[in-house]
Amino acid sequence: MKKILCLFLISLATLSAHADEGMWLLSMLQKLGIEQKGSRLTAEQIYSINTSSLKDAILGLGGASNPLYFFCTAELVSQQGLAFTNYHCAFDMIQKHTNLTQNYIENGFWAMNQSEELPNEGITATRFVKMIDVSDRIVPLHEEFGSVQGKLQGAQKLNDTIEKVVAQIEQSVTDTSAYLASVKSFFDNNQYFLMVYEVFFDVRLVGAPPRSIGKFGGDTDNWTYPRHTGDFAVLRLYADAGGKPAEYSPNNKPYSPRWFLPVSLKGYENGDFSMVLGFPGSTSRYLSSTGIEVLANYTNRATIEVGQSVLSTYNQFMQNDPGIKIQYAAKYDQMSNQWKYAIGQNRGIERLNVVQQKQEQEESLRDWISADSTRASRFGNVLPTLEDYYTSTRIYQYANVYFYLGYLNAVEMPVFIYECIPFLEALQSDDPVEIKIQGNRLKARATEHFSNYNATVDAALLLNIHTLFEQNLPSVFFPPYFSIIDKKHKGNAQKYIQNIYNKSIFTDQKRLTAFIDNPNEKTFMQDPGFDFLRNLLPTYFAIQQNLQSPQYDQAKRLFLESLKQQHPDSLFYPDANSTIRLTYGSVADYSPRDAVHYNYYSTLDGVIEKENPANEEFIVPAQLRTLWKDKNFGNYTNAKGELPVNFITTNDITGGNSGSPVVNAKGQLIGIAFDGNWEAMSGDIIFEREVQRCIAVDIRYVLFIIDKFAGAGYLLQEINIQ
Repeated sequence: MKKILCLFLISLATLSAHADEGMWLLSMLQKLGIEQKGSRLTAEQIYSINTSSLKDAILGLGGASNPLYFFCTAELVSQQGLAFTNYHCAFDMIQKHTNLTQNYIENGFWAMNQSEELPNEGITATRFVKMIDVSDRIVPLHEEFGSVQGKLQGAQKLNDTIEKVVAQIEQSVTDTSAYLASVKSFFDNNQYFLMVYEVFFDVRLVGAPPRSIGKFGGDTDNWTYPRHTGDFAVLRLYADAGGKPAEYSPNNKPYSPRWFLPVSLKGYENGDFSMVLGFPGSTSRYLSSTGIEVLANYTNRATIEVGQSVLSTYNQFMQNDPGIKIQYAAKYDQMSNQWKYAIGQNRGIERLNVVQQKQEQEESLRDWISADSTRASRFGNVLPTLEDYYTSTRIYQYANVYFYLGYLNAVEMPVFIYECIPFLEALQSDDPVEIKIQGNRLKARATEHFSNYNATVDAALLLNIHTLFEQNLPSVFFPPYFSIIDKKHKGNAQKYIQNIYNKSIFTDQKRLTAFIDNPNEKTFMQDPGFDFLRNLLPTYFAIQQNLQSPQYDQAKRLFLESLKQQHPDSLFYPDANSTIRLTYGSVADYSPRDAVHYNYYSTLDGVIEKENPANEEFIVPAQLRTLWKDKNFGNYTNAKGELPVNFITTNDITGGNSGSPVVNAKGQLIGIAFDGNWEAMSGDIIFEREVQRCIAVDIRYVLFIIDKFAGAGYLLQEINIQ
């Protein structure tokens, strides 16, 4: 009995919300008691359906093809649509406007008036409007169609019915408004909300510091603290004359928001309350112990192996060609981020004994389930089903990462050809109007694609991924093109790959443009690149099929249900899923290991201390060094006369929160979140209260760079600085 009680307390401690844990839905703020946590704003002032509130200043950054998939967050800071985000969030925009004569990556960019601001085709900024619980229309379907038993036929019927109901719910909004709606699942299909949004399509780049400030510390400092990075950029939203979202037009006007964040120069002290609002992408806080083992030993291991190979290939070309360095800078950063994150997460899982913590939680849950016959009937197979799924699919998880991260992400040729298939379908339809429409679309897509593409680099990537795949995967996962190499090229993969890139119409813009102008179906069908795609995707789709399991899906849902029933007095928060969340915490120093202590903020002095002209990651611009030497900090210092650069809080964040505002108890902007810390890289699967930290750039450093370094102080005149 004593052992059971001990395990119960461990489980409760793991699942319940600690002081700073939780990515909370805005509809939960009343129940959470946000004012009792330290906020001087009421729940209504943070999230209101009927009146303007803090949430109206928060933006999700996305792409026009899928605007509700948010890659980062931004926040409005003026009545003229000015917004702050992270440098790394805006880097793709910066890169696309960069060339060898206008190198905004190395030199930075600042519009000195609104006419100089740069449009960004395909970038969207989305305002969250409201959320409505629609669980009563969807959750009962899980029982009605017998998915408790996990039968495939019942699961297919369930999915089809849910898809139909979701479409009806979403359409009910879009039929009656200019808003965009999306039904999202929470708590592994135990709850559903209709999320309503307003999407803006005219997002312009206003300013960004040089890379030597915006990414100071580079890969070396990534995911670590202390940091000294000016990770910010400035955007502006534009709308039509009526203040409504519109496609880009020179006639559009700066958007006048319902709410924008005031900016505080008063700073913070250790222990001060802080909130973060943003769009965290994905967490797996309720992942089982076996799931975590597979994540570490298969998924993350594959990410590390593929990432190392891809980064090595990028480096090989980027170091010797300035043009390629510009083209592949954003791709390098994205891959490096994933690679280092996987390394850090595995170390965190091991160091913090995460698997053991989850096993203890599951032992408590088993005891609770077996203590009651009704519970045993409903939940008895949940944990064994989860364990069986992860054990049986772990090699497929490994292969899936290799395919997706290697063949379909790092190597760009296959996915680009896949995007060209609508043009093939138009040719097969023999409809001249449709052929013209799809041809024009393909030309526009090709211009975008080839602007940051080099066929020689792509061919080298494919050869390296092929070799890695051959070395590390069982032969059962080899795509059919492996046999073509053996039969037609005597095992010479390099010869096979080079033939594709030398002859395919899809690896050269001139060849592709000529084909679009004079197309025929036979040329497309016999293209060596298209043939490669046809001999690649079936294996990938087969892997995807083996990862699907209705039994597993239902077990996950019942697992969450059982946990909530086991702890009826605990307030649970759902895993992140790219919907808006609030986290609360405090500014806080920490001690990651014996005899090591990190202060809660860093200063410009630390930038100078790290300076290394021989290492491009630690180059300090001469102008910034002069400002430091002259102590020309303006009114952006703290009480000690220091210029703060970064600071840390206990706020619970993850990917997607990049660019999120860090606000104080009054709702004033004090910083912009941009990273997590190395000691808590397992944070997406378990919150580590003692060491988990959110790293933010101090808003005073942001204003200092805009004003003193960039000479764009005119922007500060439209910001409410307090």
